[in-house]
Amino acid sequence: MRLKHIAFTFILILGVFILLFSIGEICFRLTAAPNPLADTTQKDSDILFLKNLTLIKTSSVEGEFEYTSHTNNHGYRGRDFATAKTPNQIRILAVGDSFTFGVGANDHETIPAIIEQKLKDSGTNAEVINAGIGHASPIHHYVNLRNIHLQYKPDLVLLLFDLTDLWDDWHSELTAVYDTNGEIIRFDPTFINGKRSWWLTAMKYSHFCEWIDRKIVRTFKKIQQLGFKRYAQAVIEGKRAKALIIQNKDTKNDSLIEYDGLLMLRGREKKDLIDKHWPRTAGYIVKIKELLNREQIPMILIMYPHGIYVGKQQWAKGRATWGFEANQLYTDYYPFELVESFAQDENIPFINTLSDFPKTDETKFFYDYDGHMTPAGYAVVANSIVANPSFKEIVDRLIANK
Repeated sequence: MRLKHIAFTFILILGVFILLFSIGEICFRLTAAPNPLADTTQKDSDILFLKNLTLIKTSSVEGEFEYTSHTNNHGYRGRDFATAKTPNQIRILAVGDSFTFGVGANDHETIPAIIEQKLKDSGTNAEVINAGIGHASPIHHYVNLRNIHLQYKPDLVLLLFDLTDLWDDWHSELTAVYDTNGEIIRFDPTFINGKRSWWLTAMKYSHFCEWIDRKIVRTFKKIQQLGFKRYAQAVIEGKRAKALIIQNKDTKNDSLIEYDGLLMLRGREKKDLIDKHWPRTAGYIVKIKELLNREQIPMILIMYPHGIYVGKQQWAKGRATWGFEANQLYTDYYPFELVESFAQDENIPFINTLSDFPKTDETKFFYDYDGHMTPAGYAVVANSIVANPSFKEIVDRLIANK
């Protein structure tokens, strides 16, 4: 009888757990907030996006923006293109993250689309493929060039480097799956350091588990970083714990990289930590260069700013989440100097579009909460690229060789 009672109790507890979990899962699926980057991330290692889709996306903050994007016959954002280039046509491939994809902008307002139109207006028979995907970084660009992009025979590759790429490379390397030769096969969010994680697997398929991780597991980690008293005080004062961890001078460097996706924007304040992680990203850019050199394809490395470098009120509302000061123009350009110095050492043409942004708040170049560029911001970057002497020189040479 005792054994039956234990079995019955166990089954009852298990049944209640399954019921509560199911109710929680249903509730969280029904109430999940829209993620503006959800449809900009790559789901398959053989293609960027599903083909021939029309997506209408909005900001996670109501009323901030709404835009329509289309994927073409090859799974890139933008209009359809033929696999083979037409005679005398220059094909340019723009690789980058969600800024290159153009979150917050319609198809014709993205950086690649504006570059293409500018070249056509000048009489150049050019086609610019938008290979931007959310949360991508040099580690992804290298794998995608090898697996996807090079089949379309680009004449020039524009690598648009984002200031979040340092963190994205660190994070994505953790999820990389390798073959026996040490080459990356794919990225899998259920893997960590080459091994499958049961908890990461659960989070991938369960909104409830994802909520538990975000609201409970991560909360305990934040309390461990700040201490219970300081964490409780932050909650009472309405401050973001993540921002306090980033700003906390006692936070150990190895822990800080986990929380600070915008590490590069800290500049010289976090120079030691930036310098520690930069060789990883630099290494993947070098691998891209070597891959393209084998195919005799030139590349240009391009940088653009985030809102804190452009105006005191650019990205005005989203700064607090990441611990940046309100109403302040940041002028620590160490990240740009670091990447430009690297490009010079590696003999890679480099374009810094920062100087072409007017330091003003009269025009909104960045969305207040989301932080991506507005169409006006994307236009500044595209115009800066097209007007740059290095870009013009390479395009003219490509035209002459056709």
